[in-house]
Amino acid sequence: MKKRRPVLITVIAILQIIPIFLLPPKMLLPLIRAFSTSKVIMRLLFLSPVIIFAVLAWALLTFRPQGRLMTIFLQGFNIIVRLLITMSHIVPSKAPGTPVDVPLLVSSLLSVALSVLILFYVDQPEMQLLFES
Repeated sequence: MKKRRPVLITVIAILQIIPIFLLPPKMLLPLIRAFSTSKVIMRLLFLSPVIIFAVLAWALLTFRPQGRLMTIFLQGFNIIVRLLITMSHIVPSKAPGTPVDVPLLVSSLLSVALSVLILFYVDQPEMQLLFES
């Protein structure tokens, strides 16, 4: 008997890289500039997570239990890292009048919210049964 794939699993498999790479523009510009030049090392560093997430998407789409486990791990790790980075970099110094880094705050909150939504869906008991059967 063939399993029916929920639509949200397909969406998560394809788009779960977004919360990881959701960064403010000032952090993305150096990455884009380095990638556009012919530096092979920078391209490999940028493409390695893309390859990992492609394998992870394949594991989710083929109902491999390891795909679900790695999705839970990566999204949970993303939440922890975003909270730590946001808490330490939101206000650069304790000096009065230091501006708040609003783009970092907004991108971190969006990333955490997307990761939480992915975790809530993938960690449901029905999804666990679907991936283990």
